[in-house]
Amino acid sequence: MIKVLIADDELIVRKGLIATVEWEQFGMKVIGDAPNGQKAWELFQEHFPEVVITDIVMPEMNGIELARNIKQISPATKILLLSCHRDFTFAQEGMNIGASGYLLKTAFQDKDFEEYLGRFENEINHASIQSSIDSTNLAKEFYGWLCGFVNSFPKLLEELFIKDWQWMQKSFYIYLVDGLNNNELFDGKLSSDEKQFAKIHCGQDQSFIFIPEKSKIDFEHLLVEARTIDPAIRWKVNGPFQGMNEWMGGVAKLYHKFKFEKQFELSMDDWPTPIQKAVQIIIQRLHEPLSSSYIANEVGLSRSHFSTMFKKTVGESFITFIEKLKVKSACDLLENTSISLQEISEKIGIQDGKYFSKWFKKCIGSPPSEYRQNKRKNVS
Repeated sequence: MIKVLIADDELIVRKGLIATVEWEQFGMKVIGDAPNGQKAWELFQEHFPEVVITDIVMPEMNGIELARNIKQISPATKILLLSCHRDFTFAQEGMNIGASGYLLKTAFQDKDFEEYLGRFENEINHASIQSSIDSTNLAKEFYGWLCGFVNSFPKLLEELFIKDWQWMQKSFYIYLVDGLNNNELFDGKLSSDEKQFAKIHCGQDQSFIFIPEKSKIDFEHLLVEARTIDPAIRWKVNGPFQGMNEWMGGVAKLYHKFKFEKQFELSMDDWPTPIQKAVQIIIQRLHEPLSSSYIANEVGLSRSHFSTMFKKTVGESFITFIEKLKVKSACDLLENTSISLQEISEKIGIQDGKYFSKWFKKCIGSPPSEYRQNKRKNVS
C-alpha cells in the first residue's frame, strides 16, 4: 500500500481530501495529516510516505521548506503542491526543488487530482518492480562484499540509504535470521503492518532483517511465533546502530559470528571477551599470516596466557583452529561463489594456487575443482 501524507492548515481541506478521494482505487492509504509544515515534517520522518500532498502557505514551516527537506533525504518521494495563489512563481519554486505537480485549491477539478494520483501510482509501482528485479543482483553483490571482495555493493548501499532506507539514519537493530526457507507467511506479516523494515537474502536460508529500535519488541514476538511453527528458525541480533557506516560494521560482525557458530556448532556468547575479539580478528583477516603473539597483543594478553585461554575456551590450539577455519572458508567459497581457485586461495592466505589444491585435497580428500563440481550436482 502506498502511504500518503496530507499537510494543510485548513482542517476542512485535510478532512475533505481524506473523506472524498477513493484512495484504495490508487493502492494508497492516508497515514496522517498535519496542520502545519513542522508537524508534517515530523510525521514524514516517522512514516516516510511515498506521496506528500501539501499546501504551500502554512504556519511554522511552509510547503516549499517542507518539500525541500523531504527531497534532501528522500528524492523519490512524490510531492503535490496545493495553493490559493495564482502567481506561478510559487509553483516554479516548488518544481525547481523536485515537486511532481502543482494545483490551485480554488480551481482544480477531481479529474486533475486523480490524474496525479494515477501517475504517482504507476511511477511508484514501476520503481518497486525494478527494485525487485535488482534485488537478485543486490543479494549477489552483498554476499561478495561479506566475503571480503571489492565490488559495487557499497555504492548500491549508498543509493539505498538515499532512496529507501533513510529511516536507518535513526536507531535500528540488525537481525540475521536462519532457517526461514523463504517463509512467505513471515514476510507477509512483516509487510502488512506498515512498519519500516528492510531485508537482504544471504544464502539459501539466511536473511538480514533491519528493524527500527521502536519495533524491536514487536519483531521479536513475531520471531518467537514463527519458531513455534518451525523450530529450525533461529537468529542473532546486533545493535542499536545509526547510519550507513555503523550498518556496514554491524552487519559484518554479526555475519562472521553467526557463520562461525554455525560452521563449528558452538556459541561464542559465553566466551571471555578477549577470545571473542581474537576470533573476530582471525575471521576478518584470514588472508593474513597472523601469529598467536600478534593476536595476543591485539586483545591485551601475554602470548602464553592467550594460548592457554584460547585452547581452554575453543577446545583446540590456535594453529589447529586457523587451519580448520581456512578449510571451512574455502569450502564455503567453492559452494556458494563462482570465483577462481586462485582467488579463493588468496582469500584464505595461500598465495600459491597449486599448493592450495594439494593442501585442500589433503584436508578434504578431493581437489577443490572436484569438490565444487560435486556440490553443484547435489544442489541440482
